[in-house]
This record gives sequence, structure tokens and C-alpha cells, in this order.
Amino acid sequence: MTIIKSLLLTFSLIFLTACSYFLTDHKNDYLKEKQTESIVLTDDQSSRPIVDYFPINTENNDQVGLAYEIPMPQQVFSSGTSNEVRMHKLGELRWVYVETLPSSAWPVMKDFWTSSSYGLSLSNPNTGIIESKAMESLGNNSKLIMKIEHGIRQASSEVFVSHVVQLNGDWVRVSEEDNLEAEVLRQVLDYFASSPSSGGTSLVALNLNYGQKAVLKQSDDNKDSFIELNLEYARSWAAVDRALKEALITVNDLDRDQGVFFVEFSKQEEEKGFIRRLFSGESFKGKYQVIVQEVNDNTCMVTIVSDGEDSKLYERDLLSEINQSLS
Repeated sequence: MTIIKSLLLTFSLIFLTACSYFLTDHKNDYLKEKQTESIVLTDDQSSRPIVDYFPINTENNDQVGLAYEIPMPQQVFSSGTSNEVRMHKLGELRWVYVETLPSSAWPVMKDFWTSSSYGLSLSNPNTGIIESKAMESLGNNSKLIMKIEHGIRQASSEVFVSHVVQLNGDWVRVSEEDNLEAEVLRQVLDYFASSPSSGGTSLVALNLNYGQKAVLKQSDDNKDSFIELNLEYARSWAAVDRALKEALITVNDLDRDQGVFFVEFSKQEEEKGFIRRLFSGESFKGKYQVIVQEVNDNTCMVTIVSDGEDSKLYERDLLSEINQSLS
């Protein structure tokens, strides 16, 4: 019994000591550190080359020897691991979203056209365009043109199909009532779903992997963060709306004409230690305006306006949540 009591006492002391350490705030421990003597290298070690992983910026000679800010790295998010394939529709625009890189979607789509009744007449991996063989539509020559682009997320693709007809020497899009776009995209959706998830990658189409449509950036002048969307306004608004819903961010009101979402965003405070934050459950909650602004016909910018200094601290966190849920 004496041995058991001693062991219980020992374990109790260890447990209390560990709890005391975790419940104590250690964010200022670095102030207790002391300067130590420099490490002296031997001759054989000092002759070895030193790799500088954090080189000083020497492009601007005025900044040499002075402190300067290092820009934040680009923030990217990969798509899910479920190999999801789905159809999207916005007005008359339809496309198929697939969670794979364009270089992997390219050989699958070439196989689709080769095995289909439409045939394959042209494929350009540099532009991501595939054309079917000519066929008759409304008494004129017509064809189907597919475009494979990088999606909004880091490892995703978007597949578009246009049905065009030749009139007076020009190729024009067939009206929505008569075109085959919806039918062909449904076949594309089924073909992706039936294809093996671990397909190959086309080396000639690797350049299609560049050109992500959503990038979280930081402005050069005031260092404010924003999301750059390489999309037209209607699709940018729809994408941000979907992202807010997927991220479970509360939208109190919205104004599409002004491009504003009025939202509430909660963020767990990080100043406290993990154990204290776990038991306290305290979090910050603020009100924000998510603004979708058109830069030009094919580019939009998503910015955040907060209602106070405390809310401003979490603007980039809100943008990160939106960027992660964009699809």
C-alpha cells in the first residue's frame, strides 16, 4: 500500500505541474532569454559554403542596411479529396467543375471526344481548346468547342462547351433553345464520374495548371488584403455568395447592385494558451461588409470593411475563410 500511495502521489505531482505549465501564459518568456557567446567554428567547418535561405533584398540600394517589411506569402487552398464532379449554371452559362488539375482533365476529355459520336477534329493543349468534327445544324455547318480552364480552387478544373454555327463566314453561338451545350455537358459529367480517379497527367498540357481564378493578395500601398477574382461580376458575386454559405458565415443583409454583403464573423482569440482557450470558449465576433467590386470586364476584387479597430484585426482571417470556400 505504501508503494501504491507513493506512485499516486508522484503522478499527482506530475499532473499538477503539467497543468500549471499549460495554464500559465508563456507569450513573454522570450524576454527572459539571455545573450550567449558566439559559436566558434573550426577551420574545416568555416570553409564550407553557407546557404542563405533568407537573403537581404538588394534590389533597392536605399533599403540595404535598413529594416523593411517582407510581404506575406500567397495563400492558397487545395480542393477536396473527394474527386467531386458537379454541374454549374449561371444564366445561360453552364460549366462542369471537377476536382483535378487541368493537365489531368485534358487527356480524359480527349478520350471523351474520340469515343463520342461527335468526333475530334482539333485539340490545342496550349489554349485548352478541343473542337468536334463539323456537323449540320439548322441547315448550316456547326461544331462543338470545349474550353478547359483552371478553376477557382488550387487543384480544380472548369470545362465549358459552346455550340457554334457558321453564318456568312462567321462562327456564332447557337441559341439556347437549339444548342447542344446542356446535353454535351451532361455527357461530360457522366464521363468524368465513370473515369478512374487516379488518371494520368498530360505533360503537354501542364501550362493549363497556371491561371488560378482566385488569389488572396496584399496591396503595396496600405498593405490591406483583398481577393482578386479573374471572373466577370455576375459570376464573382455568385461565387462569393456560395463561399459565404459554405463557410457558415452569417449574412444579415446584401445589396447586389452595390456589391455588398453585410456579415457577422466569429474568430477564436489566439492570445490565450490552448488549455485556457479550450475551457473559456471566448471568441471575437464582429460585423463586416464584404464588397465585390468590378475592376474590368473579367476581373473583380473582394475587399473587407470593418466597423472598428478590433474587427479590423480579423479582416484577413475573414478573407481567408472566403477564399478557402470559393468554388
